[in-house]
Amino acid sequence: MDRRIFEQLRKTGRLPSPKGVSLEVARLIDAQNTTSRDLAQVIQSDPALTGKLLRLANIAIHFERRPVVAVGEAILILGFAQVKRLVLALSLMSDPGRPCPTFPYAAFWTRSLLTGLVAQRLVKQLGMAPVDEMFTVGLLSQVGRLALASLYPQDYAALLAAPEAADPHWLGQQEHGQLGADHDELTAIMLEDWGLPQVYVEAAYFQGSKIALGGGLPVERHVLVAQMLHLADLVSGLCLSSPAAGREGQEEALALAGRLGVSRESLSALGEDLLQHWGEWSGLLQEVVPIVAPFATMVPAAAGADAVDPAKSIFGNMAILLVAAPGEGGDGFPEGLIRHDHEVLVVESPLGATSFDPLRRAQMVIVDWRLPDGPCRNDCAALRAASWAEPPYILGVGPALDEVQLLAAFQAGLDAYEVAPLSSQVLDAHLQVVLRLQETQRTHQRKWQKLHSFAASLAHSNRELRQAALTDSLTGLRNRRYAVERLQQEWAVAERHGGNLAVMLLDLDQFKEINDDHGHELGDEVLCQFSMALRGLARQQDVLCRIGGDEFLVICPETPPAGAQALGERICQGMDTVPLPAAAQGRLHVSVGIASLQDGVRDAEALLRAADHALYAAKQGGRNQVVVYAQAGAQG
Repeated sequence: MDRRIFEQLRKTGRLPSPKGVSLEVARLIDAQNTTSRDLAQVIQSDPALTGKLLRLANIAIHFERRPVVAVGEAILILGFAQVKRLVLALSLMSDPGRPCPTFPYAAFWTRSLLTGLVAQRLVKQLGMAPVDEMFTVGLLSQVGRLALASLYPQDYAALLAAPEAADPHWLGQQEHGQLGADHDELTAIMLEDWGLPQVYVEAAYFQGSKIALGGGLPVERHVLVAQMLHLADLVSGLCLSSPAAGREGQEEALALAGRLGVSRESLSALGEDLLQHWGEWSGLLQEVVPIVAPFATMVPAAAGADAVDPAKSIFGNMAILLVAAPGEGGDGFPEGLIRHDHEVLVVESPLGATSFDPLRRAQMVIVDWRLPDGPCRNDCAALRAASWAEPPYILGVGPALDEVQLLAAFQAGLDAYEVAPLSSQVLDAHLQVVLRLQETQRTHQRKWQKLHSFAASLAHSNRELRQAALTDSLTGLRNRRYAVERLQQEWAVAERHGGNLAVMLLDLDQFKEINDDHGHELGDEVLCQFSMALRGLARQQDVLCRIGGDEFLVICPETPPAGAQALGERICQGMDTVPLPAAAQGRLHVSVGIASLQDGVRDAEALLRAADHALYAAKQGGRNQVVVYAQAGAQG
């Protein structure tokens, strides 16, 4: 998901987020100079939150020390960051909003709490992350589902009501296709937005990835944490299902546990521990779904990790396009397709005018290279020229080829070539490559999106910095630097097109006395009130700038001297309506000096000096008046 889309979704206010005291806790933790005492006072203002936080804190530390009984102690033991995550989780768990009619809210939070507990116990064995952090990550590892239910209640309800929704891979594909992001992707973005470490963000993203779960990615920390999160989710799912319905889940859990190095006995003992202590933990939830022992009827050892077909659990139902010889229909070719439950679509060669619309979902294309060389090359060219959502992996299968023939095959557009018959093991290897390529492509896409988002954010920040650099912080008017740049631009335009340009310098009379008598605070208020009044008196095309303490510049494009003089008179007369503080009322007036391009000045700097000369004349002539440079020059 593009980060910009996420920001737009967040602005809708429908994303799950902390509320009330929880929001204040998050704000305090993000602020500087917040002490644990400040934090404890806010948390203790909500007795329900206090009780639940202490219970969650004791779960998070897994009673490795004496139980925590005070909020301050929990803050010191867990640290600000972990307290923020626990309070965030409590806020989400306590949110009564339930907009999606088919979303199982009670079962969702029951399973989330179980996942946190299982992840915590698994990490104790495997040592990949701190125990308290892993509990919170497990608790929030499926929050993307809750977000989709909140963002798209009706659309997501329809998806969940479909009979295929029980298949997580089908559901993920539909979420991405219909809603723009799957739940794992949205979970990762939300965890990143909430400030969780990057390793947990990446683990959340990969926790449903077939290639990550099947060992198709390098063994890195975030991949191992992703596998552990998925195992925790499988075990928590078994706690909510009947033994008969959970048999397939048991097999997958045992297979994944074996790859992580968790024994069958450890997994079974973990399940018994969950059931034994569930009563202590379930009080955190508003509604509780009954649970069962996840391995009450353990599958036989022969059906355990070693007997599970890893290809099926890794690859699932892949969409494969088979380009076969006319009349063959793909019968018996390749034999590796028979063992797997893949979605195989057979089309006859040559492809010619074949419509590619129904073929665009194919992740792999197998071309029967037993055909004569011409049709094979033409088929590859047609496949490469077609428009695909994601370019497929093209595998040729046929007789043994010499180097020249093999080179020609690859030049025709093949990604790989195998000698027939294609065995199941060799097919599995190519499927692994397909998944790895897809994951690499998604990784590059995520990095590009992050880079694009960073570049957009940087450009926005640069614009804001430039605006700040060109704006007077007190009045909000443009500053001297902007005034000089803008005056040069307007001078160039007026001189090039023979247009009019006038400038006026304004100086507040008696401002120094007011400032000296009543202090800078009142003086600043006077400047702000005058600036607001000036905005109302000036025209839309006039450029208003504060260029000194009580000195202002107004640039008037396409304005003859008479028009500028009329504007200056209006500003002088309008001073009576400025809502000044009582100490300044009746004492503040303005002197105005005006100069224009028609006064014979040679450049923008000279124009500004001419206006300054006119302003000096206005001051010397008694103040509270408008003087035009032509008149002042004549007098001088």
